Amino acid sequence: MFPRSRRCRLDRFCRLLMPLLVVSAVLPWHRSAVAADAESSLPGAPMLLPQDTLAYIRIADVQDIREGFGRTSMGRMMQDPQMKPFVSDVYGVLDESFQEISAVIGVELGELLNIPQGQVALALVPQLMPEPDPDQEVRDDDDDESEEAIKRRLAQKRRQQNGFAFVLIVDAKDNIETINRLLEKFETQLAKDRLIRRDATIDGTKLVRWLPPRVGRPPVEYFVRDGAMAIGVGQDTAGSVLKRWVKEDTSPSFANNNDFTSVLSRSVGAEETMPQLTFFVDPYHIVERIIKANGGAAALAWPLIEQLGISKIRGIGGSTFQGGEFFDDISHLHIVIDTPRDGFFGVLRPSTGDTVPPAWVPADATSYMTVHWDFPQTLENLGKILDKFNGEGSVDRFMEEPLQKRTGISLQNEILPLSTGRMVSVRWLEPPMRINSQINCFAFEVNDRDQATEVFDRLVKRFPNAMKPVVIAGTMTYDLNRNRNQKLPEGLRRPEPTLFQLGNWIVFCDSQAFIQRMVQTNAGVLPGLDGEPEYGLVSGELGGKLDGEQPFMISYVRGSDYFRQMFELTKNPSTRQFLRRVGEDNVLARKFVDLLERDELPEFSQFEKYFGAGGMFAYDESGGIHIGTFTLKPLE
Repeated sequence: MFPRSRRCRLDRFCRLLMPLLVVSAVLPWHRSAVAADAESSLPGAPMLLPQDTLAYIRIADVQDIREGFGRTSMGRMMQDPQMKPFVSDVYGVLDESFQEISAVIGVELGELLNIPQGQVALALVPQLMPEPDPDQEVRDDDDDESEEAIKRRLAQKRRQQNGFAFVLIVDAKDNIETINRLLEKFETQLAKDRLIRRDATIDGTKLVRWLPPRVGRPPVEYFVRDGAMAIGVGQDTAGSVLKRWVKEDTSPSFANNNDFTSVLSRSVGAEETMPQLTFFVDPYHIVERIIKANGGAAALAWPLIEQLGISKIRGIGGSTFQGGEFFDDISHLHIVIDTPRDGFFGVLRPSTGDTVPPAWVPADATSYMTVHWDFPQTLENLGKILDKFNGEGSVDRFMEEPLQKRTGISLQNEILPLSTGRMVSVRWLEPPMRINSQINCFAFEVNDRDQATEVFDRLVKRFPNAMKPVVIAGTMTYDLNRNRNQKLPEGLRRPEPTLFQLGNWIVFCDSQAFIQRMVQTNAGVLPGLDGEPEYGLVSGELGGKLDGEQPFMISYVRGSDYFRQMFELTKNPSTRQFLRRVGEDNVLARKFVDLLERDELPEFSQFEKYFGAGGMFAYDESGGIHIGTFTLKPLE
């Protein structure tokens, strides 16, 4: 090991350099002044990474994603003449704050943001055992045969065999000189920390490797070729990328990984909405390596966990696209799960049913979501898992009996038989706008309202002091707030947790003002969400995206509400006072509040035209679960 001070300096530089290169690719509000060259010779990252890559995120073309952002609601709003001065000043504040970092890395903020011009990819791969170099020092205790030394060496070997390595690929094209300057600074720091440089040439390209002074720590590797750079931490990381690029290594690549291709094939949209960003995670093998690397009780329990089918999750991945003609953005998430779905995955039991908003959902709801779930089957399969660890009857001991003793109500004989399996979640922004203005409402549908009323009444009688009766718009509700007299900081909404029955629904809501709107909407006094034009558009698109699949979840979001909240909060004196207090210890926060006072933002009503509604859906299929989200272009 080299001295802690040197390790800290090197680690800080590595932690600074690699994230900055990634962030520079995804700061979409910065438009590059450099036009993209002809198509790059750099192959797609899946062709350059090993087949057993554990996690991966890739931007196909940074220029494309930047231009796409410019066509989104946020991008168009930021280009609005009334917003441009504020956006320019924000960039100025960031540029000024970046000067300290710039002095370390030798690159200005504008230059850094301009680096990526094509593909950018970051990957987590299995760590290979490092090959010792004659100039590296060997640990002093390698000849120590004491029990403690042997345990320490075995633990170190276990960590090395199950560790992780990282590789970053950036296509900079004509901006490769900026990367070269970054690498020069990087090399200077590595040399100061006494790392050992080793150069190799592969197909005319220099591969640079920096080895730690002592055996055991991973090397740093990088190369620059045809306007692109790859840098990795770990044995044969950048080297493997280069060898695949020049076809010296013809072994199967990540593009040949069946789990990755399964996920990707389910995450590609129509031609005009081809993914700009794709990602993939192999959670099973990541967790497996972490547990085996650390040993202990978790490693002993791992075989039992595997018996419960944890290995059936073969991958999670997806894609995003933004800036289309009809869609602001589209995202897909796909989870590949092997059949039969038992063990751990036996608890995943979505079902299907009605998705139309109930009559009590107001038209001005900020969001609406409905989910269908087979709760009895989920509980049965959960019991099988618990029984393996705790013996038979686990559900009765840990859930049924405690609930019945506490409430006098049976989970398995009363609650579950009453449930239709449908849940609804509604959110609304309660005026005046505050940090916690968002209210939450959760409702569960029952199949027998009279029986539900009888069970509900028993619950009220059981807890008369905890459930205070309150009549709202002619409906009996029960206030659950035990801290009614608690003093809240100025500018915060006081939550009002309330439980009540509305027809065939058992509802929990934390705003009595919204409960009044719900009751009035249910009575037809206020318009409902089902008749809202934007909801109709989203619902129609949801049907098209499902392509005949039956969803277990759909949602609707009025995105402009969240931006309105942000705008109004920035104008709120209490928000600015809070930022000033934060700014006493945070220079960036202080500069931001100064900026807000200097460039007063216009009213949000002038920007509402840029925002459309969005939706989300999820459906279950034999090979896994698919989730999709989208935001529509606003109505003209």
